[in-house]
Amino acid sequence: MTSSPMKLYNAQLSPFAARCRLAIYAKGLDVALIDVAPGAVPPELDTLTPMHKVPLLVHGDVVVPESETICEYLEDIGAGAPLRPEDAVERARMRLLSRIGDLYIMEPMGELFGHINPQGRDQALVDREMTELLKAIGWLEHYLDGSPFAVGGRLSLADCALVPMLFFFDQIGPMFGHASPLKNYPSAEAYYKGIQAHPAAAKVVAELDAALRRMMGN
Repeated sequence: MTSSPMKLYNAQLSPFAARCRLAIYAKGLDVALIDVAPGAVPPELDTLTPMHKVPLLVHGDVVVPESETICEYLEDIGAGAPLRPEDAVERARMRLLSRIGDLYIMEPMGELFGHINPQGRDQALVDREMTELLKAIGWLEHYLDGSPFAVGGRLSLADCALVPMLFFFDQIGPMFGHASPLKNYPSAEAYYKGIQAHPAAAKVVAELDAALRRMMGN
């Protein structure tokens, strides 16, 4: 099965697709990226998944939706360099960090994205969701120590999840009046700067930055 061709339905600005790309780059896998423009879901997704969402991995006859499931699947089939720690405690920490990101960072951040434009902005919603987002970043701060990797001294699935999220946190803050939002979270800030020395993380950050600039018209 691992020798079967792989393709990933991808959106350059999606933090979830970026999570999968980071894992793919770090593993050195040959995966065809099929870019999906916003609002232009390819018709074949209707037959591949009822969720009609990216990212979506197709591996031979196997179809895997959802970013966390995709990354875990690549681990389970032994594709490329391993991105899960050997130690059970470190694996639990890896999954905890990803969980904090998925449930408590991305939820309010997703709400905030709908209010980037000051015209028509619901300020009460923005204030509420920003409070929740900052609380979640504080939880992340508690579990990071400023090292350039989230867990175990090498790149893991936790990094794949956190790098895109912290990119957007760093970018979205100024749009809502929070200049340099990471400065109040020194461990998270040091981690985010340090992880970008890894080529796969640097590549994903550059891709996200280029995609965000295109979206904003810069």
